[in-house]
Amino acid sequence: MAAALAPPTATLVAASPQLLDRPADWPASVHLTGAWHDSSPGAALEPAVEDFARGGPFLLATFGSMAAGDPLARGRAVVGAARAHGLRTLLLTGWGGLALPEDCTGPDVLVRAGAPLDLVAPHAAAAVHHGGAGTVHAVARAGVPAVVVPFLADQPFWGRQVHDRSLGPAPLPRRRLTTAALTAAVGEALGCRRRAQEVGERIRQEDGLAAALAVLEDLPAHP
Repeated sequence: MAAALAPPTATLVAASPQLLDRPADWPASVHLTGAWHDSSPGAALEPAVEDFARGGPFLLATFGSMAAGDPLARGRAVVGAARAHGLRTLLLTGWGGLALPEDCTGPDVLVRAGAPLDLVAPHAAAAVHHGGAGTVHAVARAGVPAVVVPFLADQPFWGRQVHDRSLGPAPLPRRRLTTAALTAAVGEALGCRRRAQEVGERIRQEDGLAAALAVLEDLPAHP
């Protein structure tokens, strides 16, 4: 008979307590450390992106590696919703989940494959994204409200966390993403701006990497 596996000495959960309440049934060996964020200088923004980001309020849209569905329809919805609120649009196409229809082009829209969220998100008025854990934390850390459009896996969960903490509207399923629906959702998100700024300030005070390292250094040495 195979020997039973020993329980883990420590489990590290790299999530912010501002976005995830510690469940009461977690054992003491599970540590909610706070988000892990690399504070060392990273890549600078491309000049055109930096100029756009500093040029006035805009809606940041990214679906990362999500590519299912119609990227042109989603791009049309994003640009239409932004324009309905007098916002410009920074469209990060990622792995192909977003694309800009030719009839939606204009000086108020900038399209790039990607950009460092920690540098560009703080300038946004609001964000539209898929709800991946990393993106949720990056946008919340920037103090920006968000509309989460979940595709799969844990994304609906994080979308609910964003909504439950008044950082944005209820998650908008991708199959219901229309210009009208997104326009309404962005309007709700813009009303959450002050709350998002407060939560962002608290997340920026966390040092999840230091907390994780402290847990590891406290572990008993194996013989």
